[in-house]
Amino acid sequence: MQTLAARLRAGLVALDLNLSDAQVDSLLAYQALIGKWNKVYNLTAVRDPDDMLTHHLLDSLAVIPTLRRQLALLAPSPRVEPVRLLDVGSGAGLPGVVIAICCPDIRVDCVDTVGKKAAFIQQAAVTLKLPNLRGV
Repeated sequence: MQTLAARLRAGLVALDLNLSDAQVDSLLAYQALIGKWNKVYNLTAVRDPDDMLTHHLLDSLAVIPTLRRQLALLAPSPRVEPVRLLDVGSGAGLPGVVIAICCPDIRVDCVDTVGKKAAFIQQAAVTLKLPNLRGV
């Protein structure tokens, strides 16, 4: 049986997505944080770690290559202002937190009407040391 890290890395290969070891570690730490908070708050119905990997992380990671290509087409030269992305109805921060981990040059604001979910995203930003992430 493969570990979650090995399955995540295999998924990254399938998505043709190159991430640093630190980013992979952050993604796994984020998944663990969701699992921890899910015990007290109902952030997501998906609770099995294997299912969280496929339904949360890999599904969210699927947007990264296209997002990176679009950003390169929009502004091939260095930007003065950071690109901002708004994830509305973010829930547990999907895909916003994943985007913040994979694209540190994008400022991600995750909005949710449920205060505990916005608080979770703020905690994820602090725990994962993501200055480009904010929960609202």
